[in-house]
Amino acid sequence: MTFNQLIFAGVDLSSGHKPVTFTALDRELNVVARERWSFAETISHLNQYEKFLLAITSSTKKSGATSFQKELAGMGISGLSNHDERRRFVETKAQDCYRMLAGSKLLSSRTFEGRIQRSLILYEEGFQIPDPMDLFEEITRHKLIQGLLPIEDLYSTKELDSLVAAYLAWMTANRPNQVEFTAENFALPKALDD
Repeated sequence: MTFNQLIFAGVDLSSGHKPVTFTALDRELNVVARERWSFAETISHLNQYEKFLLAITSSTKKSGATSFQKELAGMGISGLSNHDERRRFVETKAQDCYRMLAGSKLLSSRTFEGRIQRSLILYEEGFQIPDPMDLFEEITRHKLIQGLLPIEDLYSTKELDSLVAAYLAWMTANRPNQVEFTAENFALPKALDD
């Protein structure tokens, strides 16, 4: 099955058996896929799309990103500099993306409040996700005493990183004037004007 719509995907690369946290968005910023895969599973899924723009972020050493990019190149998937390609990728840094989008202090991504902050940033950018502030309506004294914190709708750190990478891919296609490239050739949202 091949999909002919343009998809905006983000991957966060780590280590382990399934090192890829994959997220895909449609044009309206709906999350259409959210998975944990191996490199091969990710490439197999991407091959179902005729057109895609992929943003890669890595929470591990550069070697993981390089290996993944070699696999992409082996499948004929090129970097963003080749504008004629229908299947392209770009590198980014998730934490720098959040920092640029927030325009303020970023809380640690490893904390509960840091995950909520990042979810709120994405929600404010127009993501079609549940409002992260709704979580607080569900917190009661009784639930906390019982250890029942309703966090099932709160994304993990890796999911949040792949979401912001997918958003960077979306911005690259839909708001190219709001994306800039660093000296190291990482794509990032432009800083908010003060």
